[in-house]
Amino acid sequence: MKLTVMPFLAAAMLLFAGCAKEKEASTETITTEESAFSYKVDQFADLQILRYQVSAWENLTLKEQEFVYYLTQAGLAGRDIMWDQNYRHNLKIRKALENIYTIYDGDKDADDWKNFEIYLKRVWYSNGIHHHYSNDKLPTGFSREYFNSLLQATSTTLEGEALEVLFNEADAKKVDRTKGGDNIAASAVNFYGPDVTDADLEAFYKDANKGRGDR
Repeated sequence: MKLTVMPFLAAAMLLFAGCAKEKEASTETITTEESAFSYKVDQFADLQILRYQVSAWENLTLKEQEFVYYLTQAGLAGRDIMWDQNYRHNLKIRKALENIYTIYDGDKDADDWKNFEIYLKRVWYSNGIHHHYSNDKLPTGFSREYFNSLLQATSTTLEGEALEVLFNEADAKKVDRTKGGDNIAASAVNFYGPDVTDADLEAFYKDANKGRGDR
């Protein structure tokens, strides 16, 4: 029995070794490319930004690549809708922050500027000025005076409530789930006007649903 099994095992091992060498040769180039690819783009606050390798992009037809391009453009348009839904001043704030980031040519080694960059990146990632998980308003990490100097240095306009909210306690929660409170009025999310309350919403839907039970 052993004499029968041993040659079989030897043949199997040789076959496995041959397949392994072929696999190693066929994947050597891919492995080398992947090892040279940097997945980590950036790290700040509680976030790490990663990217994916699209190794088969060159294999797509021009028409397929064009389709991917338009999907990306649709995603960018949808992104602005999401920003606006998350908070009524998000788009104004983002435009101002990005204008400063693009134009400013002052001291970029200062701690205040580094904190500004981190804040902008957090706003980008969260699609607005509220944290993507906790719903808490993001702290700026820099003073109102410093921000005013950036606005002036870059001829950027941001004023009124959109400016004040960066440094005050207003709209502190994108979504407020505190029990016993007025969750609609306390939430900064832009599905309802800033003066709409729980009572307003309940009355609206109560009136809208009148007579439906008779249908």
